[in-house]
Amino acid sequence: MNGDPRPGSDEREPQQRGWLSPGDVVLGVGIGLVLAVVLVALMPGTRAHLLGGTDQEETTVVAVREGPRPGEDDRTLTSYELRWSEGDVVRTATFRRSGPAQREVGDTWTLWVSPDGSSVETSSPLATWLWLGIGMPVFVLVIGAIVRWRGRVMARSAIREADRIEAARFRRASRR
Repeated sequence: MNGDPRPGSDEREPQQRGWLSPGDVVLGVGIGLVLAVVLVALMPGTRAHLLGGTDQEETTVVAVREGPRPGEDDRTLTSYELRWSEGDVVRTATFRRSGPAQREVGDTWTLWVSPDGSSVETSSPLATWLWLGIGMPVFVLVIGAIVRWRGRVMARSAIREADRIEAARFRRASRR
C-alpha cells in the first residue's frame, strides 16, 4: 500500500496571502466610520458644522494673541478674534489654531462660522464629510496594511532563524 501522494506539511510552500483580505477591508472601513462618528459626537462644533450650522463668511481679524498651549510650553497656540456682519448685526467669534500667527489684525479671512460664533471651521462641510467618510477608513486601512506587513516580516524572520539553526546543526553533524 502506497502512502499519501500529497506533499507533507513541511514540503509545501506557504500560501501567499494578499495584503488585506476582504474581511480585513470591511473591518477597517467599519472601524474608520465608527471613529468618525465618535469624533463627531465628541466635538459639538464639528457636529454643528456638518449638519449645516455654519455659513461661509468673510471675517476680519480684529485681534491676534499668541501664547503657549496649556500644559505644553513648547507649542504655540494662536487665538484670533474675528468679526463679521450680517446685515445690521455685527457678530464675533474666537478661532484658535496651533502654531505661530499666520494672519494679522485687519486681514480678511473666509471661514465657515456659526451665527453665535461657537463654531469656526476653515473647510467646507462637504470637505469635512469627505475627510471623515473617506479619510478615516483609509487611515485605518493603511494602519492595518502596516500591521499585516509587520506580521509577515516577523514570520519570515522566524523561518529564516529556524533555517539558520538547522543549517548550523547540519554543518556540525557533517563534521563528525
